[in-house]
Amino acid sequence: MTSSHNAKDIPMRYQDQLFEQRENALLDAARQLFAEQPWDRVTIAEVAIAAGIGKGTVYKHFPSKEALYARLVLDLSQANLVELRDLHAASPAQDAMRRVIRRAFEQMMANPIQAQLCLHCDRPEFQERLEAPYRQQFIDMEHQYQLFFGDMLSVTLNNQVLSQTDCQNLLWGVEACVNGVMARIASGGFSHWAEPIALDDYFARVTDFIIAGLRAQATALLTHPLSHE
Repeated sequence: MTSSHNAKDIPMRYQDQLFEQRENALLDAARQLFAEQPWDRVTIAEVAIAAGIGKGTVYKHFPSKEALYARLVLDLSQANLVELRDLHAASPAQDAMRRVIRRAFEQMMANPIQAQLCLHCDRPEFQERLEAPYRQQFIDMEHQYQLFFGDMLSVTLNNQVLSQTDCQNLLWGVEACVNGVMARIASGGFSHWAEPIALDDYFARVTDFIIAGLRAQATALLTHPLSHE
């Protein structure tokens, strides 16, 4: 009985492994093509050829081009979040948020194409076209980042507790700053500016602005809590 059960399991495990290998090959091929030419002009057929997989098979993994974009963004967002959490845990409390923000900017700068894709995937019209399971994954990912932000904020404020609504309001300000940096990186950086600017200086100033704003706003909220009726 046991042997029969195992015999049935082995082919299933092999099929799952093969499916995962094909999917990873498609994702790797897409990343390579996006690095060589404008990502919005790359076709599913080109991705299939580069991966050595039939075009029809691609749709078993990604039902649309939007789904492929979404998977690339979700995978990198998850990997980045893991790295940022580890960095925060390993950093002195007084400097943890600053290090995390700077590293988040560096992650974007290391992959400008991915920054473009992130902004593209955040557009309402893109989300409307996206299949429901992927939309839910974006919601879940955003929730993970919100929880991480809440943890960072608590450490930055020496474990003083803000309401969930206050944390959300503060996160909106941080998100606006981070999206501004992402848009700057996605558009090509600073090479066209009349006066050159060093990226380290730019990231440092924006980081200072975010942290100063958070501390000032948090202090005000703790001293004079807002009514949320």
